[in-house]
Amino acid sequence: MYETDNILEMQPSEFLKTCLEWKADMIKEGKWDEIQENIDSNVLRCPVHQFATQKGLCKKTIGGTARCPVCGHYMCPECNSHACDIMSRVTGYLQVVSGWNAPKKQEFKDRKRYGVN
Repeated sequence: MYETDNILEMQPSEFLKTCLEWKADMIKEGKWDEIQENIDSNVLRCPVHQFATQKGLCKKTIGGTARCPVCGHYMCPECNSHACDIMSRVTGYLQVVSGWNAPKKQEFKDRKRYGVN
């Protein structure tokens, strides 16, 4: 990634911008697929999550519907940590998505989301 004197002194928005620039460079160089595969095998390898963990911004375990702009995984909308469980309502009950079987997880990914004004 880009060299900086002390990454932890950066603001989260500044770090995100740096990560997006890095991602764009990796895509141009044809290296992004391998990096994405590595992150997909363990979402906690995403640099955005690692930054949030090192900053220790919050300790929530339930995240919102925010997605990481670098890797696309769910993250806490407040601290950008990827170590959170996503819950969804199925047949009237809230359940943690990580405990679902593969077909149900795919169905969750395929759902369309709508906002209410």
